Amino acid sequence: MNLQDLSGLLRLEREKQGLSFITVAERGGFSNESAVRRLEREDTNPTLRSLQRYANALGVKLSFNLERMTILTAFNHAGGVAKTSTVRDLGVTLAQLGAKVLLIDADPQGNLSFGLGVRETTLDQTIYPAIIDELPLPKPLEVHGLHLIPSHLDLMQLEIKIPSIIMGITNLRNAVRKLEGYDIVLIDAPPSLAPIATSAAIAADQLLVPIPTKSKGLESLSTVMNMVTSFRRAAPTLGIALFVVTQFDSRIGHHKMALESIRASLPRIAPVSSPLIYRPSVYDRAQLEGVPVPLLDPRDEAVKRSIEEIMIVATELLERLGVNYGTNAPD
Repeated sequence: MNLQDLSGLLRLEREKQGLSFITVAERGGFSNESAVRRLEREDTNPTLRSLQRYANALGVKLSFNLERMTILTAFNHAGGVAKTSTVRDLGVTLAQLGAKVLLIDADPQGNLSFGLGVRETTLDQTIYPAIIDELPLPKPLEVHGLHLIPSHLDLMQLEIKIPSIIMGITNLRNAVRKLEGYDIVLIDAPPSLAPIATSAAIAADQLLVPIPTKSKGLESLSTVMNMVTSFRRAAPTLGIALFVVTQFDSRIGHHKMALESIRASLPRIAPVSSPLIYRPSVYDRAQLEGVPVPLLDPRDEAVKRSIEEIMIVATELLERLGVNYGTNAPD
């Protein structure tokens, strides 16, 4: 069921409950009843966020179904491309939409864990035992409506130890594939080409590749594509789910030129997301406070716009993954 079909399903539920457009508008926080009417028109393209508000007004929850658990790794060997914030905010948004989400912080720097408010961890809580001793992944932490396997600075030891283990590079892949109960697993790989990053990449079904609209992002692309080819020796079906455009500033000429170049050249490889706008006040605050952007106060206009942009990218990702939407409303 696509979003248009989901809109029709919600319309039937509204009629079944005997609710007026005005009532739904008030409950869902819409500007007026016309906004609800537009959602029900067959010639509109509703957003997932608007349908979520509609569903909340009806007292039902949206659901979506993937044929199987999907494992995604955010990969770019360059640092400072908004990889970690992309994992954090997409993960929280997907969880808000009803997905069972696990985030795995595979970066010894631990920025994903820190950005989710996790400050103190032990090595046993990380991916370390799964890679070194081939043990199951540890029980995750519960944070912000999702699960997290955190990082620890001593994960850096894996850069030396993985090469000394026979097929050690595939141990994370094997461990993640034994997980149950999740719709989506998102792995934050370190910004490098070293063994941990390789382990994280080949653990995935598909990659998310963040690309900032600045020279640093574009310059990294050729290396990223070469590495994907290399990764396929260990993971033949590995693909790219989405190129995620990050740190876009429409006021800067070369950012606009970069976006045009990305949109012209990359869709032949994989879809390109709508851009995430560069708002340091929002993203820096989220990281420092340990609160994901989607959970910041939306009364702040900059936060509100960032939340909307993240929701759009989440919707694009779900479409790429072939999600079927539904609700928990009784037939």
